[in-house]
Amino acid sequence: MRRVYAAQVQHRFDPNKVLYLSGDINYSTVYLIDGKHILTSRTLKWYTSQWPHFMRIHKNSLVNPEHIYSCILASSIEGYLIMKNGARLTIGRRRINEVAIQLGIDRSKNSGKGSYYVNPSEHE
Repeated sequence: MRRVYAAQVQHRFDPNKVLYLSGDINYSTVYLIDGKHILTSRTLKWYTSQWPHFMRIHKNSLVNPEHIYSCILASSIEGYLIMKNGARLTIGRRRINEVAIQLGIDRSKNSGKGSYYVNPSEHE
């Protein structure tokens, strides 16, 4: 369990129960698998240093790769992730290659375009 302070209130949550985080200047919103979200006074940079297994997919998004449903790569500069809760998160154009590599996607096939299930065993 991780302790985070927000608005003088202490929140505890397990990083494994976090779907993704979105950042806005010096604040982050943590989205949990139970549908709750928590506004915190920590930056995404802080969360990146605390949870190195999370992936930075955009300047304002940090995702837990365990909760990615699929990855859609529309072109070499356009892509997004579908999370298990149905949320659609844009991948920054400068991070598309890095995200594809981290997810084990071979972009040499189909000109790098297409839909990719991140955890294929869950989709059978």
